[in-house]
Formats: sequence, C-alpha cells, structure tokens
Amino acid sequence: MVRPAVNFRCDVCVVGGGPAGAIAAYVLAGAGAGVALIVRDRPNLALAVGETVPAETRPLLNRLGLDCLSADLHLPSAGTMARWGSDAVHCREAILSPYGCGWHLDRRLFERQLIAAAVKKGAALLEGCARIETKSALTGWEFQIESAGRQIYATASYLVDCTGRTARLAVEAGARRRIHDKLIAIWCVAEELHPRGDPDRRIYLESAPDGWLYSAQIPNRRRVMVYFTDGDLCDISRMRSAANFEDYIANFFHLNAVTDGLQYRIVAGPFCANAVSTNLVQAHGDRWIAAGDAAQSFDPLSSQGIVSAIVGGNNAAAALIAAHSWDDCALEKLQADLDGKYAAYLAERHVHYRAEQRWKERPFWQRRHNASAVEGQGSGAGLFD
Repeated sequence: MVRPAVNFRCDVCVVGGGPAGAIAAYVLAGAGAGVALIVRDRPNLALAVGETVPAETRPLLNRLGLDCLSADLHLPSAGTMARWGSDAVHCREAILSPYGCGWHLDRRLFERQLIAAAVKKGAALLEGCARIETKSALTGWEFQIESAGRQIYATASYLVDCTGRTARLAVEAGARRRIHDKLIAIWCVAEELHPRGDPDRRIYLESAPDGWLYSAQIPNRRRVMVYFTDGDLCDISRMRSAANFEDYIANFFHLNAVTDGLQYRIVAGPFCANAVSTNLVQAHGDRWIAAGDAAQSFDPLSSQGIVSAIVGGNNAAAALIAAHSWDDCALEKLQADLDGKYAAYLAERHVHYRAEQRWKERPFWQRRHNASAVEGQGSGAGLFD
C-alpha cells in the first residue's frame, strides 16, 4: 500500500545526523526554532572509523548540558603510543591530562545519544532517508525526501548542511571547496577471539613509507585498524581483500606486538573512505550555512574530527541565532573564526608530517613536506565525492 505524502514546515532544516548535525539541531531547538533533523541511512555507522575522542570532549559536552561519556557505555582511552619520526616508541599517558582519559566510542550509540538530546529539545527527526532533493526558493528551501517508503515534502527558511566532506548541499548552492590532499582510509574491524581479551586501551600510530597506521580498541571486544595513504599511491581494489590487508598490516611492529597471541579476526571490511582535508571558501550563503566536515574537514592525525564537528555544529547554530536576532555580522565573524582556525590547522599538520623524515623521498611524504601543501592543492571534486 502506498503511504500518503506528508507536508512539513519548519524554520531550519538540518541535513546530516552526525555530531555536527545533531548538535546544531540541539542548539537551534533549544533556542526555540522549529527544527527538522534529516538523517540518511548509514549502514556502516556501527563500524565507523572515527572512534576515539580526546579527553577535552567530555567537558565540552558538559558545557552544552550533555552527559554522553561514561565508562559503562564507552571505553576509556589510556593514552597514545606512536612510532613516528624514528624507531623509538613515544608514549603519552592519559593520566597526565588535566581532563582525564580520552574515549573509544561506540559510535552508533554516541550519535544516537546526541540525536536523542536534539529530539528532547524539540527537533523533529526524519530518519532512514534514502533520497533527499533540495531546491532554493524565494522564501527559503524546499525538500523532497523519501523516508521509510513515503514521500515527505518539507519547506524551511534556512538550511544547515552537515553532509560531511562532500558538502553536497552547499556545493549545489554554489559553494567552492578547497581540497588539500588525496588522503584515503582503508579500514577494518576485527574481533577478539582469545577468552582473556585485550587489556590495552591505548591508541597506536605508526608511520610507513607510503602512509601511516592507526589502531584502537572499540567497545564489544573489537579493534579498528586503519591504513592511511593517498588514493593514487595504493591499489585500492587489492587492499579491500581481507587477506591482503592482513598481510600488509603484519609489517607494522606496534600492532603485531599488541595483538600477538590475541587472535584477532576481521569481521567487517576492509572498507575505503575519503579522509581528505577540505574547507569551503565561504561556509555560508543565501539562507544556508555549513557545519562540521561540510565546512572544514581535518586529517585524522589531528584527532580533531569529532571535537571539531561538535564545536562547528554549536558555532554554526549560535551564529545563525545571533544573525537573526541581534548581530548582523554574526555570519561574517563565524567565517573569520573558521578561516583562522583552518590556517592554524594546516600549519600544524605540516609540522607533524615534517617530523617524519625517514621516507622524505617517497611521494606521500614529499607532498606533505612541501610548504605549498599548507596553502592547499586546489579545488574541485574529491576522490570519492
């Protein structure tokens, strides 16, 4: 039976159910705006790469009135162990942080916590959306949404684009993206087979001739393993084979030392994901604003992804509220803040990659040692956009 179409009207439509979208909807609804939060199907969400957040995430969420991080729901992180720049092992223990431990997230649960908070504030949730089409109108935006077998026709005065690195809606509205590299993530999730489990709660980083490896535990006796490289330096189809991926990561000293005797088995993946650093030349326009990865995305080496998404969603919502209440320059101030933070990020990224000189003649490292990389490598479509 064909379900009847639904007409829906709101002040602001937030597209994207990640941390940026959920926080933007939470703040806007808390300010009294009529908000629709549109969440698309994401079948691999339970296995998402962005699993670990730094210790300062908890006080950040607490300032927003959110209490999402606890040891009974997510795994505390004991710190970081890295081999970067030399064969020496560098450790940073969580006990030395004034904010305590970081967190290895159950990513699906974490995002459901944020979405639930937005709904509790009054946001209307439209989830399981298979298709979203938008059209700019004189009075705002028109949406045609396919959700759970029904058609939803929605109108909104304002659009918040939280669609991730592609910034699909902002680009369709005329925004221009800068793309600063060609980084991809090839990743898998493995489960522990040994009955005693894995007691190590640290993050592992290790550089390699053509990229670097990241690994961390996640809840439910699982570990995520990710290889970062440039898309044109890797046979992606070959690395998507579990056997080939296992053979490759066997060359990484740290991960072998951690998993030796624990009998990990790949249960999902390998998958390939876009991990490029991008930013919009201007993150707002006529009745739209971008937040989170849609506005600015960061190299996973920086550990800024989820934190920046939370801050970005909050700041975009706050600027939108201010612009429509008392501050005609709120969006321009937000843009200046974004520009300054991204310039600082690119400079810091350059410093961190320059610290690894062992393979400075290899293309992956040459690109990141080149000072022009700080300014970006042009604009246009990303590798997997």
